[in-house]
Amino acid sequence: MKADDQEFIENMVIELDESIRRLVEEERRLKLKLGEDRVAELREFWHKQMPESEEESFKRSMDHADRKLTWIWLRLSRLHQSRAKAGRELMKRNSID
Repeated sequence: MKADDQEFIENMVIELDESIRRLVEEERRLKLKLGEDRVAELREFWHKQMPESEEESFKRSMDHADRKLTWIWLRLSRLHQSRAKAGRELMKRNSID
């Protein structure tokens, strides 16, 4: 791997780690604000475990904080995937060198 490519991926990993850290802190704050019961309902909705008959009314009941928490979960999922991919690429490239 070219030094520039390796440096780019290493910098990307640092940025991904920082983004994950910030979102985890925001997730923690929102969970405290929403309470255990509401977070449990949101997890059920997020994991598509909610009965279909309840899903529409639940969506309508979601406020800004609820939507923000589900957005954070989506973003964290994508960031973790990107971080894992970058880590695999670095390990693969380092084993070749």
